[in-house]
Amino acid sequence: MAFIASSITTSDAFASLRRQAVATKQYMQTQKVKMQQSSCDAQVPLSVIQHCGQVIDLMAGWAATPGLAQYARDQVNNQSYDVAAEYTTMRDTIIACRDSLIAMFPKDGGGFILWQTIQPTGVLQNRTFTAAQLAAAVNEMDLVIASVT
Repeated sequence: MAFIASSITTSDAFASLRRQAVATKQYMQTQKVKMQQSSCDAQVPLSVIQHCGQVIDLMAGWAATPGLAQYARDQVNNQSYDVAAEYTTMRDTIIACRDSLIAMFPKDGGGFILWQTIQPTGVLQNRTFTAAQLAAAVNEMDLVIASVT
């Protein structure tokens, strides 16, 4: 018999979900500041896209833990707390943020993002965005931030 490492306890799942929610909120707050500058390196929104994608997958695994909803209600001492609805709202805001950033990124005819250019000297230079170009995505980030207390 193999070592069973694929099962996660309900307490660990809830703790991991909460930690990741707080970390994502803090990450969005710091990246939002960078995206509101007059010029923002394209690496910043790309990093937010990647962060969102990873977080969505991690959280989905923890959220699927059997008994999580009741455990969460017990931990926050509120039997009317609808953890599934609150999680879904948070998840949906993260997805909307990711999708907004993906949609605003310029792409070529093949769907490849237009991220860098090569200078005549051979140096790669990242695209930059203005605060106005990133405003819709920043609004989505505000919704992610607001979905975590």
